[in-house]
Amino acid sequence: MREEKKSLGDRIHFYISKWKYFAVSIVACLILGGLISYIKSPIYEIDANVLITDNDTQSDFLRSFSMADMFGGKASADEELLLISSYSLFNDVVKQYDINKVYIIKKNLLKRIRAYEDTPVKIECDNSIPDTLSSQLIFKVKINDKGLAKITGKDKNGTFIEIKDKHLPLSLSTIYGKFRFDTTEYYDKDESLNIAILLESYAAATEKLQKLIECYIPSRKANVITVSMKCTDKDYAKKIVNTIVDEYNLRGIEDTRNRNQITAGFIDVRLNEIANELNSTEIAVENYKNDNNIIDLVADAQYIFTKKGTIDEALVTAETEYEILEMTRELMNDPAHRYQLIPTPYGAEAAVAAIEEYNKLVLERMKLENNAKTNNNAALRTISGQLDAMRENINATLDRSLASARVKLHDLREQMNESDTRLGKLPRQEREFLNIKRQQIVKENLYLFLLKQREETSLRIANSIPKGTIIDKAYALTKPINMGPAMILFIALVFGVMLPIAFFYIKDALKSKIISKKDIEKITDTPIIGEISNLPKNSLIINDTQHESIQRQLKSLCANIQFLTNSNKKVIALTSLQDGDGKSFIAVNLANRFAQQGKKVVLVELDMCNCTIADMLNVSTSKELSHYLYSDDVKVNDVITKVNIGNNSFDAIIAGETPTNYAPIASERVESLLDELRKTYDYIIIDGFSIKNDNDAIILSKICDMILFVCRSKHTSINNVKKINSIRKISEFKKIGIIANGTTHYKSLEKQ
Repeated sequence: MREEKKSLGDRIHFYISKWKYFAVSIVACLILGGLISYIKSPIYEIDANVLITDNDTQSDFLRSFSMADMFGGKASADEELLLISSYSLFNDVVKQYDINKVYIIKKNLLKRIRAYEDTPVKIECDNSIPDTLSSQLIFKVKINDKGLAKITGKDKNGTFIEIKDKHLPLSLSTIYGKFRFDTTEYYDKDESLNIAILLESYAAATEKLQKLIECYIPSRKANVITVSMKCTDKDYAKKIVNTIVDEYNLRGIEDTRNRNQITAGFIDVRLNEIANELNSTEIAVENYKNDNNIIDLVADAQYIFTKKGTIDEALVTAETEYEILEMTRELMNDPAHRYQLIPTPYGAEAAVAAIEEYNKLVLERMKLENNAKTNNNAALRTISGQLDAMRENINATLDRSLASARVKLHDLREQMNESDTRLGKLPRQEREFLNIKRQQIVKENLYLFLLKQREETSLRIANSIPKGTIIDKAYALTKPINMGPAMILFIALVFGVMLPIAFFYIKDALKSKIISKKDIEKITDTPIIGEISNLPKNSLIINDTQHESIQRQLKSLCANIQFLTNSNKKVIALTSLQDGDGKSFIAVNLANRFAQQGKKVVLVELDMCNCTIADMLNVSTSKELSHYLYSDDVKVNDVITKVNIGNNSFDAIIAGETPTNYAPIASERVESLLDELRKTYDYIIIDGFSIKNDNDAIILSKICDMILFVCRSKHTSINNVKKINSIRKISEFKKIGIIANGTTHYKSLEKQ
C-alpha cells in the first residue's frame, strides 16, 4: 500500500510539472465550449395530452337502443396511437405548414439560425414540384444593403441556376419548374441578408416529421396519448402539435360519419322496398274487403279464432324472423356491401356472436383503409381475408338458421291447417282475409324495425364526436432539454483536465523508450549506481564552475564506484546496448572527476567503431591503441596521451583506426596493456564498445572488473534494457551496474 501511495504522489507531481499542458487544454476546451454554446440554440420540448374515449358508449341515449353497440367500434389507445402517428396525417400537416421548406439564416461565420414563420424571405412553387422531387434542392439567397439579390440553386449534381443583382420579388424558371422568391414583413431593408432555403419532397419531409414528433402512451393505466415535439421555436411547435391532434379528431369524426352514412343508405333502400310491399298488402286487404263485402272481419272472427290466437301469433313471429334472416343473407351476398356493416337478425342466435365479430373487423378495416397509403397494404389484405372467411361462416350459419326457420314455419302452418280443419265451418273468405292480413302485419313489423334503425343511425351521425378528448393543449416545458451554457462549459472544463491526463497515460502506455530512472527499475533489478541529467547543447566536459547539479551527480557516481570496488578491482568499463547512449561522454567526465579527487586515472578508448574521445578532448597523438594492438614494437607509454582540463589532468589512450573486426580486442595484447596499466593507475576507465550480443558481453567481461551500462532517456529502447537481465546470467559478470543518462532535472529526480 505504501508503494501505491508513493506512485500516486509521483503521478500527481508529474501532472503538476506539466501544468502548461493542462492550462492550454483547459483554455482550448473552454473556448470550444463557448463556441458551442454560442452556436447551439436552446431546444424546448412541447407536449400535448389526449384522452381516448369510446364515442359509442359515451351517450346514455344511444345505449338505450338495442342495436347501438353493433354499428360502432370501441376505441383502443394502441389502435388510436397508430392513427394519430399515421403517415397520411403527418403528410397533411406537412403540406398545410410547408414543412418541406427549411429556412436557415447565416448571422456570421459561426452562427446559424433556423427561421420558421418569421423568415425574411419565402419561396413558393407549384405543389407538383415537391410531389415529384427525388432529392433535396438548396437555394442560397444573398441580399445586400441595396436590395440586390444573388440566388444560387444547387442539387445533388451541382449548380442548376444562378442569377445576380436582381430585386425581389423574383420568379425563376428552372429544370424543376418555376420558383418565386419574395420578401416578408420580417425582412429588414437596411441590412444585408444571407439565407439558405432547403426544399425537399413532401414524402421526405413527412418521414423527418415522423422522426421528430414522438407519440406514446405514458401510462397503461389510462387511455392517454402524449404527442411530443422538440424544437427551437416554441410557438411554431405548439401549432404543429395542436394541428396534429385536431387533424386526428377531425378524421375520427369524418370516419364515424362515413360509416353511419353507409348504414343509413342501406336502411333507406330497404325502407322504400318494404314500404312498397306494405302498400301493396294494404291495397290487397282493401280490395278483398270490397270484393267480399266484409266490414269488420276482425270483430267477427275474434270470437271464432280465440283458441287459435296463440298459434297465429307464433306463426307471425316465425315469418317475421324468416324475412329478417332472408334480408340479412341478401345483404351478405350483395357484392356492393361486401365490406360494410350488417345488422344482427332475429331468430339467428347462433350467428349473433359471429356477426358482431364481423362488424368489429369491418370497422378496423375501414380505419386502415382511411389511413393506409395504398389498397395493397399488408394489414388491409389480412383483415379482408379474415372478413371473407367469416362471411362464408356467417352464410353457412344463416343457411342453417333459415332451414330451421322453414321447419318452424312448416310446423306452425301444419298446426294452422289443423286448426282450419277443426274450424271448417268458417267461410273461406275469412281464412283468405286472415292470410292477407298476416302478410300486412309482417310488413308493418319490418317497416317499424327499419324505421327504428334509421332513427338510431341518424342520431349517431348527428352525435359524431371525436374519440380524442384534449386534456392539455400543446404546452412548452420551462427549461430547454439540451445542455445550457453553464453545463457545456463545465463539461468543457472536465474535458480540458482529462485530455492531458489521457494523453500522458496513452503516451506512457505506448512508449518504447525509457524516460526516467523508474522506467529502468520496472524492467530490471540491476542496481542503478548513478544518474546524469540532460546537458545544454555543446556541453561535453563538466568542469568545476559549471553545472553544479551534474557535478553532484558525478560525485555520487564516483562514490558508488569506489564503494563497489577495491584497490585490486580498478578496471571499469562503460558500455551500452545501442549507439548514442552517451557512454563516451560519461567516461570522459568520470575520468575527469576521479582526477579532481587526486586519483591517478587513465581513459582507454576501446570503441574502435565510434572514435570520439580525441574530438571531445581536442587531443592528438602519433601512437594510438590500434598501433599497440597490431605491433609488438609499440610500448604502453608510446600510446599514452596527457589530457589537461582546467586544473585537472589525466591520461588517455585513443582508439585510432577502426579494425575490420573486434578480434584484436580479445587478444593477449589488450590483456597485457591492462596489466601494465593496473601497476600505475588507481582507476582505468574503459570507453567500451556497444554490446550487440552475448559474445560481446563475454569479451568485455574478461578484461574488466566492473561493467556499467549507460541507458539514455528517450533513446534507449525498453527491449534493449531487458537484455541486461539475460546478460547478468553470464557467469563472468561479477560487478554490474546501470548509469541513467539524459534524465530530467536533478532536483525532480531527487524528489522521485
